[in-house]
Amino acid sequence: MKKNGTIATNASISGAAEIGKNVTIEDFVVIKDGAKIADGVTIQTGAIIYENAVIAENSFIGAQCIIGERLLGYLKDDNYVNPAVTLGANSIIRAGTILYANCSFGANFQTGNRAVIREESHFGDNCSFGTMSQSDGQIKIGDNCRFHNNVFIATFTTCEDNVHFYPMSCTTDSLHPPCQIGREGPYLESGVIVGARVLLLPRVRIGKGASVAGGSVVTHNVEPNMVVAGAPAKPIKQKDQIRCHIDDRPAYEVAIESLKKT
Repeated sequence: MKKNGTIATNASISGAAEIGKNVTIEDFVVIKDGAKIADGVTIQTGAIIYENAVIAENSFIGAQCIIGERLLGYLKDDNYVNPAVTLGANSIIRAGTILYANCSFGANFQTGNRAVIREESHFGDNCSFGTMSQSDGQIKIGDNCRFHNNVFIATFTTCEDNVHFYPMSCTTDSLHPPCQIGREGPYLESGVIVGARVLLLPRVRIGKGASVAGGSVVTHNVEPNMVVAGAPAKPIKQKDQIRCHIDDRPAYEVAIESLKKT
């Protein structure tokens, strides 16, 4: 194990961990067996890096974060081996966030404070997951996706690239809770925008470029580039037919352009 950079004397670092160059490790950090910390990483006070976590170069781990949270099997199996969690280069994980084992995150991943992402969640590059947001695990997220604060993403949800969720929106995966049979989350194609406080019911498919207005409840599939609103959500117009009431332009032009530049 290499010790380069500034490492607090009261940090607990396993001899079976790998520490790169110019790494900063603050007070009371715990790093377990098999963890790999690449060059230029900063880990702030009280963070725990569990077994087999891999943190790529120039990433930032905030205070009291947990990377590679152990799964339930740890409490039941004496031979438990913690699955890997991989965090891409230049990621920023803010204080209090918990990333479970058996997850993967691409480059430039960011969280807000106290986000929770459970096992078998897989994110592409340039994604962000906001303050107090939660993934219930087994989700697939493409590149350039944004999840604002207090978003809940249910198990088995899939998002393609450039999907945006706004605050307090939610997906679900069970048709008849608490029944566990036939669970399947929504599928969101590329460029979908989900407004604040939206509820997406299980098994719905939201077509490419569609927008769901805030407060809507989506119970059926949504056609590509369609704007839907209401509870239950109903088609309003094609997205390019809706004009901004502030100045005369397509209402979703700015959002579309920002997605292209992301």
